[in-house]
Amino acid sequence: MNRLNRIMVIAGTKDARDIIGELIKMQADVLATVTTSYGRELLETGPGIRVHEGKLDLSGITGLVQKNNVSCIVDASHPFAKEVSMNAIRSCEETGSAYLRFERKNTSAQDNTVIRVKSFEAAAEAAAKFDGNIFLTIGSNHIRVFTKGISDFKTRLYARILPDSRMVARCEEAGLSAGRIIAIKGPFSEEMNIEMLKYCKAAVMVTKESGETGGTDQKLDAAAKLGIPVVLVERPDINYPRMAGSIDEVVEFVRKQMQTDINVVC
Repeated sequence: MNRLNRIMVIAGTKDARDIIGELIKMQADVLATVTTSYGRELLETGPGIRVHEGKLDLSGITGLVQKNNVSCIVDASHPFAKEVSMNAIRSCEETGSAYLRFERKNTSAQDNTVIRVKSFEAAAEAAAKFDGNIFLTIGSNHIRVFTKGISDFKTRLYARILPDSRMVARCEEAGLSAGRIIAIKGPFSEEMNIEMLKYCKAAVMVTKESGETGGTDQKLDAAAKLGIPVVLVERPDINYPRMAGSIDEVVEFVRKQMQTDINVVC
């Protein structure tokens, strides 16, 4: 099977966009996967890149790998997209494609006001113990955990999410009113986070360990400036078979993979 230079990038983050840009410079044939039309819009389309839009399970990823003769998957999905990463790993095991996980660096914050928890359920429980408003910066997937776990959520919760109609609908279905939903696209500076915390009259912030690129440091710094405690959901534990911590490492890995493909074809 000819798999020459075909690289799948599981995208949806700024890191993925940067990685794709570097791979295109290498003249790699890139297939990027995103889950939403909003994710598609974030990618710069052009020569050398194709985009598949839609949620993928194991069979979906494997089907794309086989149909497009993918030799390597670069998993640059969100750190909390555990199911996607696990499916990508299994797909590579089944198809023989190479797998590389790009993992954002963890935040270095060690502030005593940061309460680290292992799950969103634990985060809701911890946040509920504070008096006053709760500012959520966790996306929309787990909003219902907080509306179920906090009895007076209608008067206490504010959620900052991306300006996507499906995400807004998810929050509304969970019980949040329009006035409690802040739909806005980042990145957010420390100053902007401060202003939003003030606007919500937040007594506590809930966020997740998305790393520096995901804006975690700016959130924590803003909360620290205002003396507001933070409940931080730690990343899920995944045993990645191979990881890279920088885009340069990704590029070098793909370069070697491309060279291997050339040698096999020759």
